[in-house]
Amino acid sequence: MSERRPTVLAVDGNSLGHRAFHSLGDAAGGDHTMVGAVVSMFASVWRHGPYDGVLVAFDHPVNRRRDDWPEYKANRSADPGIAPALDRLRDDLEAVGIPVVHEHGAEADDLLAATADEVGTLGWRVDLLSSDRDLIALVDGHVRLLRPRQTFADLVVEDPDRVRVDHGIEPRQYHDLAALRGDTSDGLGGVVGIGPAIAARLLREHGDVEGLYAALTDLPPRIESALRAARPDVERNLLLMAPLPHLQVDVRPCVDVWDPARVRDRLDGLGEATAARRLWRAITEPLPPVAPPPPAPPWEQPRDGSDDPRPARKNRELVPRHTSSATTAQDALFEA
Repeated sequence: MSERRPTVLAVDGNSLGHRAFHSLGDAAGGDHTMVGAVVSMFASVWRHGPYDGVLVAFDHPVNRRRDDWPEYKANRSADPGIAPALDRLRDDLEAVGIPVVHEHGAEADDLLAATADEVGTLGWRVDLLSSDRDLIALVDGHVRLLRPRQTFADLVVEDPDRVRVDHGIEPRQYHDLAALRGDTSDGLGGVVGIGPAIAARLLREHGDVEGLYAALTDLPPRIESALRAARPDVERNLLLMAPLPHLQVDVRPCVDVWDPARVRDRLDGLGEATAARRLWRAITEPLPPVAPPPPAPPWEQPRDGSDDPRPARKNRELVPRHTSSATTAQDALFEA
């Protein structure tokens, strides 16, 4: 029998930190409420493991992309309280025994990409926990993306088969698809008139953006014209969406130092007893593995430009059904 390969949970700290900050509201200003909320998020996904170690990556205040391309994320505005809250979250995670990584000029997803590379070199596995869809491009036989949507009960597990069904492409082609489609959340326009479905078809036929532009004269006139006009934007998008090169993350220490009992006790010492109990229970009393949902038929294309192929549903219930007057806002957010 072969020895089980270690599995790491690599977390986008900015993604989860923003989610916790906005969900907690005024309570986010408390001493350690952010770390309690984020650790509760770890607990809610533990059944997709188990995990032999955890690390959390954060954006650096200096952003190399924004220095080179001022339009990158220029459309975003941040609550003035988020920066100190994220600083406190980083400090608290380290204080309870969860390794934190950040590097000058890099974003969290760059460090998650470097983590995936290192895990592949070691022959380990990694689950990336983030709402950032660009990380779909990293999915392969040893990398999955756990992508929460409205709540953690609405979690997509992106593996290669899921990516093929949902997007009609191989995971490695996802950055090419996103470059053609554009990303309004980052202030990046794409090719006018080419949405996810057309982009996926073009990539299936031509492989990647380079192959597509090499075949311009073979394309229908409307698509050829749109691609020619948007070429500078597409090439810019490819540069900005690709992970920064030459970053390294050593994942072995995060496995060596992982001590759930110590994390529990230190969280309890910070006054976050509920999060401590939730994480300990998730590790020591695991729920049955989540059965994968049946794949959506490939002809069900997104209706609103999103990557969710399911038809839009009105008045969707986002709060767990089984609540009581004693259920806190945090419990409602993280209950799976």
